[in-house]
Amino acid sequence: MNPSVALVRCATYDDQAVQDATQRAVDLVGGIDAYVQPGQRVLVKPNLVRAAPLREMVCTHPAVVKAVVRLVQQAGAVPVIGDSPGGPFVTPWLRAVYGTSGMTRVAQETGAELNWNLAASHVSHPEGRRIKNLEVADFVSEADVIISLPKLKTHGLMQLTGATKNLFGVIPGTTKAAYHAKFPQPEHFGDMLLDVLTLIRPALTIMDSIVAMDGPGPSAGDPFPVGALLASSDGVAMDVVAAYLVDMDVQHIYPLRAAVERGLSTGLASDVRILGDSLSEARVQGFRAPETHGPTRGFGLLVSQVVKQWFVAAPISNASCIGCGVCVASCPVDAITVAEGRAHMDLDVCIRCYCCHELCPERAVDLRKPWLGRALS
Repeated sequence: MNPSVALVRCATYDDQAVQDATQRAVDLVGGIDAYVQPGQRVLVKPNLVRAAPLREMVCTHPAVVKAVVRLVQQAGAVPVIGDSPGGPFVTPWLRAVYGTSGMTRVAQETGAELNWNLAASHVSHPEGRRIKNLEVADFVSEADVIISLPKLKTHGLMQLTGATKNLFGVIPGTTKAAYHAKFPQPEHFGDMLLDVLTLIRPALTIMDSIVAMDGPGPSAGDPFPVGALLASSDGVAMDVVAAYLVDMDVQHIYPLRAAVERGLSTGLASDVRILGDSLSEARVQGFRAPETHGPTRGFGLLVSQVVKQWFVAAPISNASCIGCGVCVASCPVDAITVAEGRAHMDLDVCIRCYCCHELCPERAVDLRKPWLGRALS
């Protein structure tokens, strides 16, 4: 059978509008009772990249999280809001991210729990293709059911972030950097993300694509109104639909290209059963893909160091840099130092994972292609 994805148009983050759209989307894929039973602990996992204000549209919007929490409560289950954001997985940072992203307010208004468990354990995954043992946050493993709430955004390394990439947040804190170092090639990193997906297997995924992010995402791009919510039990199918929705080529999105190679998807939105509103009518124009890999896309390991230096975008600090050191702490290969109040990237060491760009709280890291000599928009 073809996988199913519900698509419901929603143009605003008004609480009632989002609640109604979420209810309809979930009902289209079987209703919340098909995924959640009374008494279960349900992890509601948004995409919380960093402590970013709502106007930047970096994180899953609290109205979507609130709507899902309400559905879980209606099913008689216990919702727990949790994620491991980029950066250190420690209580002060988690408190800052929860507060700035609106999760603290959702918990106060609904009575949902916020996760404060910082422990992690190694989990065997014999079926993994790239990695057979993953370090996973305990709050994920302890949940009876997982509902994933990705945000539709561009991504400098993977090209698009959605249902598949959102699950990288089950890897605790700076352990993510070790995974970037282990899989520096974007093709291999995208394939590894499928290993995370096939291990975690969320019961349900609901994508916040009401206002997406285009350009240099996932945290320094621009808000882009798409006006839709997606729901499915198949995260790969959802990402295929999301790519079509914003007019991006699946073969340019590393996790989806790997999914096609593994036989997890045909990569064609036409092979997905769309429930609800029309996909063709919801499709948007003008959404800007990231320009980070450009001409080297698809060359994989054949790309030489010289080609990488000239054709793959490099991170460079701009005048907004305050030398806070967040980029230094997040770099998996120790390619960044701070001197005279500004970050300096050793581009000979840099693996182009763009963690510094993603986590910079000042949006002070530009991605530049050497022959252009300017920041990518």
